[in-house]
Amino acid sequence: MKKLVLLLIFLFSIVITAQDYKKDFENLVSSETKSAQKKIMGTKNMNTGNYDVKYHRLDLQVDPNVAFIEGDITSYFVAKENLDEVTFELSDNMVVSEVLQRGNPLTFIQNTDDEIVITLPVTQNSGVLDSLTISYSGNPISSGFGSFEQSTHNGDPIIWTLSEPFGAKGWWPCKQDLNDKIDEIDVYVTTPQFNPSGEEYFLASNGLEQSQVVNGANKTTHFNHQYAIPAYLIAIAVTNYEIYSHTVDNNGNPFDVVNYVYLEDLSYAQANTPVTVDLINLYADLFEEYPYSNEKYGHAEFGWGGGMEHTTVSFMGGFSRGLIAHELAHQWFGDKITCGSWQDIWLNEGFATYLTGLSNKYLDGEASFKSWRIDKISSATSQTSGSVYVPAQDTTNVGRVFSSRLSYNKPSMVLHMLSRQLGEATFFQGVQEYLADPNFAYGYAKTPDFQAKMEAVSGEDLSEFFNDWIYGQGYPSYTIEWNRINTSEIQIVVNQTQSHNSVSFLKHQFL
Repeated sequence: MKKLVLLLIFLFSIVITAQDYKKDFENLVSSETKSAQKKIMGTKNMNTGNYDVKYHRLDLQVDPNVAFIEGDITSYFVAKENLDEVTFELSDNMVVSEVLQRGNPLTFIQNTDDEIVITLPVTQNSGVLDSLTISYSGNPISSGFGSFEQSTHNGDPIIWTLSEPFGAKGWWPCKQDLNDKIDEIDVYVTTPQFNPSGEEYFLASNGLEQSQVVNGANKTTHFNHQYAIPAYLIAIAVTNYEIYSHTVDNNGNPFDVVNYVYLEDLSYAQANTPVTVDLINLYADLFEEYPYSNEKYGHAEFGWGGGMEHTTVSFMGGFSRGLIAHELAHQWFGDKITCGSWQDIWLNEGFATYLTGLSNKYLDGEASFKSWRIDKISSATSQTSGSVYVPAQDTTNVGRVFSSRLSYNKPSMVLHMLSRQLGEATFFQGVQEYLADPNFAYGYAKTPDFQAKMEAVSGEDLSEFFNDWIYGQGYPSYTIEWNRINTSEIQIVVNQTQSHNSVSFLKHQFL
């Protein structure tokens, strides 16, 4: 325990507003974790590290009334070393019927490690681009956060996916690696044209819709996405959506916010989604232009109470402003720059949570921002241990990776403290340069990358700050003693106690 001797003390009070942030936030975290009791025993597959994925074409057939998927996945990849075989990930309950390369069948095996190991006909030399197509089918079993769900809303069938963190392999053959984003995707989904009630099915997916082609009783919808994307952020949802748009001016280069919502929720959604335009403009002013303005932003309603930030189309369980603000923020923090490992998840979730707080500040005022901070501080100090940085041994525990306290709330306040230490102008400049850095933009970053960028911009050594607040555990508590020295002077002694022994002294505190 160390002591600080102060001659002055400043008293302040924070007034809690009536707004309740907790319900929205609990729903949000619930949707991203799905079940704190689940342990997803999945990690980066070391057998997929010898090639780089460049392109996927997903050609899928689904019926929202049936829990089943079949399709052909065409993948282009560059060998990082000489390859005689190549491995893709797919849950072992799915059935691969054929693998073709330029029309020729290839030998393959499926194993119980959720792998498809494909024997190449000739060695693919390092640096060479090649492709193959995997045909498969089955009833996906949730292997992540829902992964692939067939259910109903108001009696109408729906299919939707949610693959974070390790669930993409539950419904399509892929490579689940945060550090190997796919450069471009085409998504073709064939469905019945109409549901059993005679209402038309519509597909929501990443990027821009290219076409809808009717063939008899079926319809094939094509989306194209031309930005780098990890496998877990690729998503589809199909039901009898109502579709409407808002337009973002974007300094004379407009793009659409496209909303796919249930008919029964149309009025509610139309009343609540227009704020998305204000939030896009706010984030653009604070940081940079929306990263996918050449395509779209959008919302697709789905069957959970929170949301998921699929690139260019967030899947939404509701349309509260807090949820809209959080999922939109991920398009910059999580989608454009993705955490380089699940240990660094705070770079996704801490930023998205902090931007939600900033939206309160700039749209509602300082009192609302203070109330928001009180809620986050209460969560961060509700337990005495645990680091923002996820220990390696915990990266297969979804409940720990997506801890509301450690991955969302505490890091949001750490970012606020950093803005106070550096000054808002320097902080925002640092984050702007982080987002624009070609080493990270549309790629990935890890905690040391962000620290180095903020140090370069500020000229400060932030090692102690990051060691204390990102890698260290706990928070400070204080006791205050005072006595009158004379008629004009008071001595105040502030004693700090740390809640965890990983940090000897904390120079900063939550404000």
